[in-house]
Amino acid sequence: SKATVSVLNCSSSHLHTPPSYIMSAAIHKIRKSHRAQATKLELTVAQTLYDMCQKSNNLKASLSGFSINSVKEFEVSSSKQACIVFYPLRFIRKVKKVQKNITQTLEKKLGKTVLFVAQRKVQGKSMAPGVTVQRSRTMKAVHEAVLEDIVYPAEVCARRVRQLTDGSKHLKVYLDAKDMDRSKGKVETFETAYNKLTGRGVKFGFMSDAALQQVVA
Repeated sequence: SKATVSVLNCSSSHLHTPPSYIMSAAIHKIRKSHRAQATKLELTVAQTLYDMCQKSNNLKASLSGFSINSVKEFEVSSSKQACIVFYPLRFIRKVKKVQKNITQTLEKKLGKTVLFVAQRKVQGKSMAPGVTVQRSRTMKAVHEAVLEDIVYPAEVCARRVRQLTDGSKHLKVYLDAKDMDRSKGKVETFETAYNKLTGRGVKFGFMSDAALQQVVA
Protein backbone atom coordinates (compact mmCIF):
# COMPACT_ATOMS: atom_id res chain seq x y z
CA SER A 1 0.00 0.00 0.00
CA LYS A 2 1.11 3.59 -0.53
CA ALA A 3 0.49 6.70 1.52
CA THR A 4 1.41 10.23 0.61
CA VAL A 5 3.18 12.31 3.24
CA SER A 6 1.01 15.36 3.77
CA VAL A 7 0.24 18.09 6.28
CA LEU A 8 -2.34 17.12 8.89
CA ASN A 9 -4.88 19.57 10.25
CA CYS A 10 -3.58 22.44 8.15
CA SER A 11 -5.63 25.52 7.58
CA SER A 12 -7.77 25.52 4.45
CA SER A 13 -9.37 28.85 5.16
CA HIS A 14 -8.19 30.38 1.89
CA LEU A 15 -11.13 30.62 -0.47
CA HIS A 16 -10.73 29.23 -3.96
CA THR A 17 -10.02 31.93 -6.48
CA PRO A 18 -10.63 31.60 -10.23
CA PRO A 19 -7.51 31.18 -12.39
CA SER A 20 -8.14 34.66 -13.80
CA TYR A 21 -6.89 35.98 -10.46
CA ILE A 22 -3.40 35.90 -11.95
CA MET A 23 -1.84 35.97 -15.39
CA SER A 24 -2.41 32.81 -17.40
CA ALA A 25 1.35 32.31 -17.67
CA ALA A 26 1.80 32.26 -13.90
CA ILE A 27 -0.82 29.54 -13.45
CA HIS A 28 1.63 27.12 -15.06
CA LYS A 29 3.65 27.31 -11.84
CA ILE A 30 0.88 25.15 -10.32
CA ARG A 31 0.60 21.51 -11.40
CA LYS A 32 -1.99 21.07 -14.14
CA SER A 33 -4.32 18.75 -12.21
CA HIS A 34 -4.59 21.22 -9.30
CA ARG A 35 -5.02 24.54 -11.14
CA ALA A 36 -8.82 24.62 -11.07
CA GLN A 37 -8.82 24.04 -7.29
CA ALA A 38 -5.94 26.36 -6.47
CA THR A 39 -6.37 28.55 -3.40
CA LYS A 40 -5.58 32.24 -3.19
CA LEU A 41 -2.41 31.40 -1.24
CA GLU A 42 -1.25 28.96 -3.93
CA LEU A 43 -1.99 31.47 -6.67
CA THR A 44 -0.02 34.14 -4.81
CA VAL A 45 2.98 31.81 -4.48
CA ALA A 46 2.72 30.88 -8.16
CA GLN A 47 2.54 34.54 -9.21
CA THR A 48 5.53 35.46 -7.04
CA LEU A 49 7.64 32.63 -8.46
CA TYR A 50 6.64 33.60 -11.99
CA ASP A 51 7.51 37.27 -11.39
CA MET A 52 10.90 36.31 -9.95
CA CYS A 53 11.67 34.18 -13.00
CA GLN A 54 10.81 37.08 -15.30
CA LYS A 55 13.30 39.31 -13.48
CA SER A 56 16.17 36.81 -13.38
CA ASN A 57 17.41 34.75 -16.31
CA ASN A 58 19.38 32.50 -13.95
CA LEU A 59 16.30 31.80 -11.84
CA LYS A 60 14.20 31.32 -14.96
CA ALA A 61 16.65 28.69 -16.21
CA SER A 62 16.85 26.99 -12.80
CA LEU A 63 13.07 26.72 -12.45
CA SER A 64 12.34 25.86 -16.07
CA GLY A 65 9.35 23.51 -16.09
CA PHE A 66 8.97 23.80 -12.32
CA SER A 67 5.51 23.78 -10.77
CA ILE A 68 4.26 23.47 -7.20
CA ASN A 69 1.89 20.72 -6.08
CA SER A 70 0.19 22.68 -3.31
CA VAL A 71 0.73 25.17 -0.49
CA LYS A 72 -0.53 24.47 3.02
CA GLU A 73 -0.72 26.97 5.83
CA PHE A 74 -0.46 25.88 9.47
CA GLU A 75 -0.48 27.49 12.89
CA VAL A 76 2.75 27.51 14.88
CA SER A 77 1.30 29.47 17.81
CA SER A 78 -1.57 31.83 18.45
CA SER A 79 0.48 34.65 16.96
CA LYS A 80 2.50 32.86 14.31
CA GLN A 81 1.61 31.05 11.09
CA ALA A 82 3.79 29.43 8.46
CA CYS A 83 3.28 27.58 5.20
CA ILE A 84 4.77 24.64 3.35
CA VAL A 85 5.21 24.64 -0.40
CA PHE A 86 5.01 21.08 -1.73
CA TYR A 87 6.65 20.35 -5.07
CA PRO A 88 7.55 17.29 -7.20
CA LEU A 89 10.57 15.35 -5.94
CA ARG A 90 12.23 15.42 -9.38
CA PHE A 91 12.92 19.16 -8.92
CA ILE A 92 14.65 18.87 -5.55
CA ARG A 93 18.19 19.61 -6.80
CA LYS A 94 17.07 22.62 -8.82
CA VAL A 95 14.99 24.01 -5.97
CA LYS A 96 17.74 23.70 -3.36
CA LYS A 97 20.13 25.69 -5.58
CA VAL A 98 17.81 28.72 -5.50
CA GLN A 99 15.77 28.02 -2.36
CA LYS A 100 17.38 30.67 -0.18
CA ASN A 101 16.57 33.37 -2.70
CA ILE A 102 12.97 32.36 -3.42
CA THR A 103 12.26 31.68 0.25
CA GLN A 104 13.33 35.18 1.28
CA THR A 105 11.14 36.74 -1.41
CA LEU A 106 8.10 34.63 -0.52
CA GLU A 107 8.49 35.30 3.21
CA LYS A 108 8.63 39.02 2.54
CA LYS A 109 5.55 38.77 0.31
CA LEU A 110 3.49 36.56 2.65
CA GLY A 111 4.76 37.84 6.00
CA LYS A 112 5.39 34.35 7.39
CA THR A 113 7.95 31.55 7.39
CA VAL A 114 7.94 29.52 4.17
CA LEU A 115 9.25 25.96 3.97
CA PHE A 116 9.79 23.87 0.84
CA VAL A 117 9.16 20.12 1.03
CA ALA A 118 9.48 17.68 -1.87
CA GLN A 119 6.46 15.39 -2.22
CA ARG A 120 7.32 11.81 -1.34
CA LYS A 121 5.40 8.59 -0.84
CA VAL A 122 5.79 5.98 1.86
CA GLN A 123 5.50 2.47 0.50
CA GLY A 124 4.21 -0.09 2.97
CA LYS A 125 5.79 -3.50 3.41
CA SER A 126 4.72 -5.87 0.66
CA MET A 127 3.21 -9.21 1.62
CA ALA A 128 4.26 -10.73 -1.70
CA PRO A 129 7.26 -13.06 -1.46
CA GLY A 130 10.49 -11.73 -2.93
CA VAL A 131 9.22 -8.15 -3.14
CA THR A 132 11.29 -5.59 -1.27
CA VAL A 133 10.60 -1.93 -0.58
CA GLN A 134 13.14 0.62 -1.83
CA ARG A 135 14.92 2.13 1.13
CA SER A 136 14.15 5.65 -0.08
CA ARG A 137 10.43 4.86 0.20
CA THR A 138 10.42 3.36 3.68
CA MET A 139 8.74 5.43 6.38
CA LYS A 140 12.05 6.01 8.17
CA ALA A 141 13.80 7.24 5.01
CA VAL A 142 10.90 9.50 4.00
CA HIS A 143 10.68 11.04 7.49
CA GLU A 144 14.44 11.68 7.49
CA ALA A 145 14.23 13.33 4.06
CA VAL A 146 11.26 15.47 5.12
CA LEU A 147 13.20 16.63 8.17
CA GLU A 148 16.14 17.68 6.00
CA ASP A 149 13.80 19.57 3.66
CA ILE A 150 12.14 21.41 6.56
CA VAL A 151 15.40 22.74 8.05
CA TYR A 152 17.20 23.45 4.76
CA PRO A 153 19.59 25.25 4.21
CA ALA A 154 20.60 24.34 7.78
CA GLU A 155 22.36 20.98 7.98
CA VAL A 156 21.46 18.09 10.28
CA CYS A 157 24.56 17.06 12.28
CA ALA A 158 23.10 14.32 14.46
CA ARG A 159 19.92 12.56 15.48
CA ARG A 160 19.33 10.97 18.86
CA VAL A 161 16.36 8.80 19.78
CA ARG A 162 15.52 8.15 23.43
CA GLN A 163 13.13 5.45 24.55
CA LEU A 164 10.94 6.85 27.32
CA THR A 165 9.52 4.81 30.19
CA ASP A 166 6.03 4.89 28.68
CA GLY A 167 7.35 3.21 25.54
CA SER A 168 7.28 6.32 23.38
CA LYS A 169 10.33 7.61 21.54
CA HIS A 170 11.77 11.10 21.76
CA LEU A 171 13.70 12.46 18.76
CA LYS A 172 16.35 15.11 19.29
CA VAL A 173 17.91 16.61 16.18
CA TYR A 174 21.05 18.74 16.21
CA LEU A 175 21.67 21.31 13.49
CA ASP A 176 25.05 22.72 12.56
CA ALA A 177 25.89 25.63 14.87
CA LYS A 178 27.00 27.73 11.90
CA ASP A 179 23.31 27.98 11.00
CA MET A 180 22.21 29.01 14.50
CA ASP A 181 21.72 32.73 13.82
CA ARG A 182 19.56 32.00 10.79
CA SER A 183 17.63 29.02 12.19
CA LYS A 184 17.16 29.58 15.92
CA GLY A 185 14.11 31.79 15.42
CA LYS A 186 12.51 29.12 13.24
CA VAL A 187 12.99 26.12 15.55
CA GLU A 188 9.39 26.17 16.79
CA THR A 189 8.18 26.26 13.19
CA PHE A 190 10.44 23.33 12.26
CA GLU A 191 9.11 21.28 15.19
CA THR A 192 5.48 22.02 14.36
CA ALA A 193 5.92 21.30 10.65
CA TYR A 194 7.64 17.97 11.30
CA ASN A 195 4.90 16.91 13.70
CA LYS A 196 2.15 17.80 11.23
CA LEU A 197 3.86 16.00 8.37
CA THR A 198 4.85 12.83 10.20
CA GLY A 199 2.73 12.71 13.34
CA ARG A 200 5.91 12.56 15.42
CA GLY A 201 7.46 14.97 17.87
CA VAL A 202 10.96 16.40 17.59
CA LYS A 203 13.15 18.86 19.47
CA PHE A 204 16.06 20.76 17.95
CA GLY A 205 19.45 21.76 19.28
CA PHE A 206 22.73 22.95 17.77
CA MET A 207 26.09 21.22 17.54
CA SER A 208 29.41 22.89 16.69
CA ASP A 209 31.35 19.74 15.86
CA ALA A 210 29.49 16.61 14.78
CA ALA A 211 32.61 14.44 15.06
CA LEU A 212 33.22 15.49 18.66
CA GLN A 213 29.49 15.75 19.48
CA GLN A 214 29.95 19.26 20.89
CA VAL A 215 26.46 20.50 21.75
CA VAL A 216 26.19 24.30 22.03
CA ALA A 217 22.43 24.74 22.45
